[in-house]
Amino acid sequence: MNAFIGNGVALLALAVVVGLAIRSLWNSRKSGGHCNGDCGSCGGCHGRTP
Repeated sequence: MNAFIGNGVALLALAVVVGLAIRSLWNSRKSGGHCNGDCGSCGGCHGRTP
């Protein structure tokens, strides 16, 4: 029975970490903190200036 509780706690912790990572990526995407592939308008890729 203790093995089931330990596995459950480990899975719950893993689910929380994955959830936080996804939330961070989603918030970064919504705030424009990602590369859209258009380096001409980015200004941050490869040291270019806008």
